Order: sequence, then structure tokens, then C-alpha cells
Amino acid sequence: MLTIEDELARVYAVGELNRVDLLRTVSQARDKGLTQTQIANRLSISQPEVHRILRKVHNFPDLLVLNPREIILRFHAGRISHEEMMNQLIGWPYTYARAAEPANPESVMIPGTWDQLADAVYRDLLSARDYEHLVAASGTARRGA
Repeated sequence: MLTIEDELARVYAVGELNRVDLLRTVSQARDKGLTQTQIANRLSISQPEVHRILRKVHNFPDLLVLNPREIILRFHAGRISHEEMMNQLIGWPYTYARAAEPANPESVMIPGTWDQLADAVYRDLLSARDYEHLVAASGTARRGA
């Protein structure tokens, strides 16, 4: 039986994955030649909403790229096992936070994919034990994280 915390994580994960699936599917439909109106009709949304989705994908193409956050969400949504999640995360080619403007000591930091793990721990989507296992497996000892 799921705890309420597990159920909350599952509901959150399913919602976030549905959002990513929507972005990917609308983008793929456009790439296959469907018009915005055809896509809208099939999804029962408005054509302006399809336009907004396509503009978002155009402006932020990384939203369509698989990342550690999505892998963790897939686990909570029941799409992959804990073992599959950990195996994918252990083998991930992580990036680390860096300054947006390296010459500026007060620059805003651009997060890396490793930061998604820390965020998942904060949101109770990744246990501290799993995080420590990933730290040990990465051999970085939180390099820059």
C-alpha cells in the first residue's frame, strides 16, 4: 500500500510527465506535417494553445531532451523500476552548475543536470540514500554541486 507521500509523488510525477509528453507529441505532430488546427482538434485544445506549445518548444528545445529529473519522475509514475532509475542515473553524463558570465564574479549560475538530483532530494522524490549512492558512483564527491 502506498503512503500518502508516495501517492503525492506519483500524482506530481504523472502530471509533469504528461506535460513533457504533450510538448513532445505536439512537436512531433508538427514535424509530421499536421497543422496547428489539426493538432488542436485531436487534443481538444485551442489552436492558440498549440501555438503557445510550439513557441515554447522552439524557445526551449531542451524541454524535449531526456534528463535526470524525467528519469526520477518516470520511477514515481510507475513507468520504470527503482533499479532502472538508479542504473540510468548512475550512467548519466552529468553537467554541473557554472557561471552565466564567467568573467563576472557576481554572475547568475546556470544549473547543470546534477542540480536536478539535489532538487529531487529537496522535493522528496529521491531519497538521501539514493543520492549518496549516486555521489559515490559518480566519483565526483559533489564536484561543483
